[in-house]
Amino acid sequence: MKKIFAFIAAAFMAISVSAQSEAGSFTLQPNVGFTYSTATGDGGKSVDGAFGLTAGVEGMYMVNDQFGAAFGLNYTGYNVSKTFLKEDVIYSNYYFNIPVTANYYVIPGLALKAGVALNILSTAKVDGESEAGNVKFKDFYKSTFFSIPVGASYEFNDFVFNLRYNFGVSNIQKGDDVDGSFNALTFTVGYKF
Repeated sequence: MKKIFAFIAAAFMAISVSAQSEAGSFTLQPNVGFTYSTATGDGGKSVDGAFGLTAGVEGMYMVNDQFGAAFGLNYTGYNVSKTFLKEDVIYSNYYFNIPVTANYYVIPGLALKAGVALNILSTAKVDGESEAGNVKFKDFYKSTFFSIPVGASYEFNDFVFNLRYNFGVSNIQKGDDVDGSFNALTFTVGYKF
């Protein structure tokens, strides 16, 4: 039985090694997935989270066998739920997310990553509507905010499973008297070319 487990482990490591990019190589990785977003509002009050979708592409250059530098472009929805006049209301902000991360491979195929991301506001909606009367919800939010993505990825036969937590580090709302930030847990599946 121990020999079987040893064989399975060796085969698994061999597959992992073949899945990792070689030093000096560049790969492109389209990906799709989902996010679970939470937000803090005025006074640091937490708002209930909600699920959203994300899709994009990431490019990575392998500096050596253990270190890679990646950049990406994703279209991401940050969704939160808030009770307003005794009704649950879903606030959905959609951003172009541009992360730049450093990737460190602790073992072949398994990378830890951290970096910084610029988020550019595309649309802002409340329950699917982008405006109420002549009030555009997008006007209440800043056009950009920064976040810090940290996480890990695992590569298997050119598929990449990526789990990240994005810490919002700048205010998303306009006005000096209001403060708010988005945080999001993101899971994506990509394929390396």
